[in-house]
Amino acid sequence: MAGKHTSVYALEQNAQVIPGTAVLVQGARVCTYRDLDERANQVGRALLKLGVKRAERFTIALTNCFEFVESTYGAWKLAAITVPLNYRFMDDELVNVIENSDSVGVVLEDEFLETFLRIRTRLPKVRFLLVVGETPSNPSERIYNYDEFVSEQDTSKPVLAWAEQTDSDVGYNIYTGGTTGMPKGISYNERALLETIREGALGGINKILKTATETDTEKLKELPGGAVLASGFGQTVLKASWTSKVLTALVRRIPLSYTSLLPKRLSGNARGLVVSPMMHSVGWGVSHALPRVGGTVYILEDKSFNAKEAIRLLKQNNIAFIAAIGDATLKPILAELDENPVKLPYLKTIGAVGMPTSPEVKEGLLKRHLPHAMFVDCIGGSELTGMAVTVYTAKDTQFDKATFPTTDIVQIINPETGLSVMPGEVGELARKTNILPNGYYKDPEKTKKLIREINGDTWIMSGDLARLDEQGNFHFVGRGSECINTGGEKVYPEEVENIVKLIDGIKMVGITATPDKKYGELVTAVVELEPGIELSDEDVINFTKGKISGYKRPRKVIFTEEFPRTLIGKPHYKALRDLAMQELTKEEHQAEAS
Repeated sequence: MAGKHTSVYALEQNAQVIPGTAVLVQGARVCTYRDLDERANQVGRALLKLGVKRAERFTIALTNCFEFVESTYGAWKLAAITVPLNYRFMDDELVNVIENSDSVGVVLEDEFLETFLRIRTRLPKVRFLLVVGETPSNPSERIYNYDEFVSEQDTSKPVLAWAEQTDSDVGYNIYTGGTTGMPKGISYNERALLETIREGALGGINKILKTATETDTEKLKELPGGAVLASGFGQTVLKASWTSKVLTALVRRIPLSYTSLLPKRLSGNARGLVVSPMMHSVGWGVSHALPRVGGTVYILEDKSFNAKEAIRLLKQNNIAFIAAIGDATLKPILAELDENPVKLPYLKTIGAVGMPTSPEVKEGLLKRHLPHAMFVDCIGGSELTGMAVTVYTAKDTQFDKATFPTTDIVQIINPETGLSVMPGEVGELARKTNILPNGYYKDPEKTKKLIREINGDTWIMSGDLARLDEQGNFHFVGRGSECINTGGEKVYPEEVENIVKLIDGIKMVGITATPDKKYGELVTAVVELEPGIELSDEDVINFTKGKISGYKRPRKVIFTEEFPRTLIGKPHYKALRDLAMQELTKEEHQAEAS
């Protein structure tokens, strides 16, 4: 039997408790919990025939589809490890991830086969390719058609010559986006992942309690247990100073292992829409978290994000939750809702992670279209999913600065001393824990930076820098690796980017450094303008005057029509610096020529 904290155990239990409930929906395709469990058994048996063993790694190079989820659970049936792969990577990046992860096989789509055949000679550890689509099987080349090969297998649970997946086993190995170098693989067991998500969510308790006290009592009564919350006694309890501490303590005592109570309660009602690629931690998390609790995952039919389709699905299926990658998905949704307003009364929660969401997007969604909803802003990348959470509602008046609460275990600390920083100071976001992630695969030095022992406690270091305020909240200012040192003063890119983004007509901005003889480094803005907009260097530089300290203001501005982005739309800081240096070199050559 698999460990009770694992997703594969939850799936097997749900296949018995709620067998006919839909777990995956994509267009006309519907997959129930029984279907998914049986299909995962077939995938597991197929992988066994292909020689996959316990703890071996198996790469998944798929767009959002049923087969992505089937493959994941199928590998877990063998206690194997899945490696979600960013199929948009270039050849060298693909080879780096697959080779570094020691993957023995790859499941991929037809459209990616040409790429994988081109690089296959550089992948000596890969023993087979399992292809989703029309590609016929070619056993002599160890290429197999996914549907054909999997469908031949028995639907009963695979019989293993080794132990099933335990709570402490690595379940997946996800690679970071590589903004400062080649992608690095972070390994996680599911118990550590669940603990991280729970602790991050606790940060939003105070805001949720405040929202409950400000909500109309008639609306509260519509919620489960709402009559009690709406009563005089309930309101007194919600407003009491000790309520947050008691609630936090109670939440921490809730077992993270599987229980059938949630699936029985939520079956058919907990509906979420995946608009982020499953290869990233956001899409991956939603598509595997909802099945733990009896939920239903809705998947876009379009392989690329389509705001109209997303809104249509939200409306037609009474979907309650959407997880988005900041502006990349929410900005188009807001634009579509502004142009073609649609009532979405069932959409109660918008989760945003992966990249920032502009203040005007948060405010526009909540105040113009979703006054009944919560906007949950999360900090956390592949290494620290759900590290910290803050909540916005339509009653908020300040959307311009994302503020996150510290807790007893989520702190801003000085990485050199291990002590919490004082208000006004910048430190590193860190979380104290007793349950550890498995670290970076085959990279002990990077793992040492991630997991540190400080004054007898174990801390997970995020690499994110934040400033603590007088109220015990923190404001994210950027990555430590991207910090600019100009004349001995530290400048954090995101702090400056947030100001420059306020200029009308700017589509994207990234702050980087260029060398300077006097100051060491100069703050340099790389800007992409909206079509038809014209701005000068002086327009950008002068706009920041009086809004941030003088040393933080951009001293150089570079305009580009091809802004370097990561694959989820964030500024690609290594490429930004390279672009800035190219422009600087070009200017120097022009000056010499004149």
